[in-house]
Amino acid sequence: MRLNTKCSIALHCLVFISEYENKTKVTSTLLARSTGCNPSAIRSILTALQKAGIISVTRGVGGAHLEQDPMELTVWEVYHALEPEGLEHFVGFHPNPSHMCPVGKRIVSVLKKPYTKIGSAVREAMEEITLQQLLDDYHSPDNG
Repeated sequence: MRLNTKCSIALHCLVFISEYENKTKVTSTLLARSTGCNPSAIRSILTALQKAGIISVTRGVGGAHLEQDPMELTVWEVYHALEPEGLEHFVGFHPNPSHMCPVGKRIVSVLKKPYTKIGSAVREAMEEITLQQLLDDYHSPDNG
């Protein structure tokens, strides 16, 4: 149970784009080198971010550009662009509890309320963190 790594990769890409979009052409190949990921995985993430209006990608010439103000763009918006189902899969149920077992047949209903509470807390926390805060941390001398 952990936050999908696509979100971390996307945030990495967004920090990189914010830092370098006016200095160089930010391509999926360049982002792949920075993140250590396959360029096709980066293109998939960029496509999701573009569909959400977070970035634009210039066709032909190439190059990704941030379309939202870093002070307004939250980690939740990035996560939601990549995982439209939201946090439903963040804390999941195991798929085959035994309906013959007294615990197995009731476990989903027992866990539903606390899992909903956990999901709400995670979303709230993600909505409080902006790309600008990540950029500020990136520039902080304490993060070297």
